[in-house]
Amino acid sequence: MKITFLGTSHGIAEAHAFCSSAVVTVGNKHYIIDAGAPIMTLLQNHKMSFWDIQGIFITHSHSDHMIGLVDFTIQMEGYRQFSGVRIPIYTPDDARYLKMNPFLYGKEGLIDHRVSYRVYQPGVIFDDGTLRITAIVNQHTSCSRSFLVEAEGKKVLFTGDLKHDIPDYPAVATEQDLDLIIMEGAHTRLNKPEIMEILKASRTGHMIIQHRYDKYNTDEMVEEFRQFVADKMTVTCAHDNDVFYV
Repeated sequence: MKITFLGTSHGIAEAHAFCSSAVVTVGNKHYIIDAGAPIMTLLQNHKMSFWDIQGIFITHSHSDHMIGLVDFTIQMEGYRQFSGVRIPIYTPDDARYLKMNPFLYGKEGLIDHRVSYRVYQPGVIFDDGTLRITAIVNQHTSCSRSFLVEAEGKKVLFTGDLKHDIPDYPAVATEQDLDLIIMEGAHTRLNKPEIMEILKASRTGHMIIQHRYDKYNTDEMVEEFRQFVADKMTVTCAHDNDVFYV
């Protein structure tokens, strides 16, 4: 399983970093987790074929996690070179931010042509025999999710954005052995003693911090957290274009 971080930034625009989006690749199949802008360009930068995309999975409908879908959908639907592409897009609600562009809506709601929008509920939302995704409720918004991704005998937890001070840190992190946890770093100070204790209880050997607001979680704060959990796990900060293998 390969994980490519297209964008690792947060909701406030910053130089040299794009908003949240990652690609899980198994064989020649791509599965996109969140779709911050501009995923069309970023996917092409990494030479990922649109015909190999098995699905796009949105953790919640804040713009920095899904606004790239506007351009993505317009291009998929509007240009002949994408004829034959079929990509399901899974959202935890009706993707209300997309309503800003009437092109995406027909008389019956979201379009269903080359891309199809599917509203999912908590639980297993996708299983194509290669990769399975389980959506787990969290409290970041009234309709936000974490994802447990399983493929090739490996388990990876994408926490998605969590509530401040992580009372909603997914229970699976301490109940199951995980190969990797991808933790957000925008809403909770990772070096708070009580937060470090929660995260240290995770049953994993490696944690990646992404979606980090570096004015809220500075390098020094992350290093303090890293040292606190060093006997239990390694901690890495992801940056745009980083690639990890699980």
